[in-house]
Amino acid sequence: MENIDRLVVAVTGSPGVGKTTIAHLLAERLKALHVDLSKLALERGLVEEWDEERKTAVVNLEAVRREVEGLLERHRRIVIEGHYAHDIAPRGSWVFVLRRAPWRLKDELEERGYHEEKVRENVEAELLDICLSEAVESHGAERIHEIDTTDKTAEEVVEEIIEVLKGRRPRRIGVADWLEKPEAKTLLEWLRGISNQEP
Repeated sequence: MENIDRLVVAVTGSPGVGKTTIAHLLAERLKALHVDLSKLALERGLVEEWDEERKTAVVNLEAVRREVEGLLERHRRIVIEGHYAHDIAPRGSWVFVLRRAPWRLKDELEERGYHEEKVRENVEAELLDICLSEAVESHGAERIHEIDTTDKTAEEVVEEIIEVLKGRRPRRIGVADWLEKPEAKTLLEWLRGISNQEP
């Protein structure tokens, strides 16, 4: 493990990739504070508005960032998780971008009861590497590690993260190229079908 006083690990990715389970297990392993950013925003009144069309809360990112900075003053190690964790994590943090095959993600989100538009938005974001691109833009590639969680257990993912933090495994990005997979064609047709239904 890095020999530093403060360790900030951000676990990010599209909804449905396993962030909460993995971040919770990781925080236990690191003896770190686990922070679910969505819950933090709701508990501290940092939600600016409700986006009715997207059925999601719009949070004040700067206010959430200040709350996390306050937590860092009281905790030596912290694991933050959320689809915008890469936007909140301070420079020098480790950012782990979790990925999941978008056709499997679609099934997961539909099972959770997400409405079609939200399923479409998140599946499209996963298909097009949106979280990874944003993370690289915010932090550079040096502190980012991408993990395809599709056929891995939460424990396997956590072990991989620990190995990266300990320097036993090199960090990697560019591991998931969904558009090259044959399943992507069917998914793209489904996405086009939804777009054509929109007024």
